[in-house]
Amino acid sequence: MTEQHALRIATAFLDAWTGQDLDTAGQYLATDFVFDGPIAHYTSAQEFLDRSRPFAARLKSWTGIAAFGDAEQALLLYDLVLVSGDLMRIADHYTVSDAKIAREQIIWDTGQR
Repeated sequence: MTEQHALRIATAFLDAWTGQDLDTAGQYLATDFVFDGPIAHYTSAQEFLDRSRPFAARLKSWTGIAAFGDAEQALLLYDLVLVSGDLMRIADHYTVSDAKIAREQIIWDTGQR
């Protein structure tokens, strides 16, 4: 495993998810993937993919601001670009195990810009 292994997996997942390619996004998630966010908590990859589908449909892309990672963790700060043109500032922490994302913890800026 390389030093930035988790960062590569996290960004590939984010590319697929924001591109509304949930089949590809799901390939990066462990079956028992855990998602923790301000308004949702999921305990499986399938639950996350099913429940996040309506939100993913509102996404256009993401723009990275800062990223750090090692073999097992990635931390990303980015703007989600919505199809409406609005932005959401996101801080996202990923934990990777066996080349799959095991956990995602996310917070976002609720202020409008």
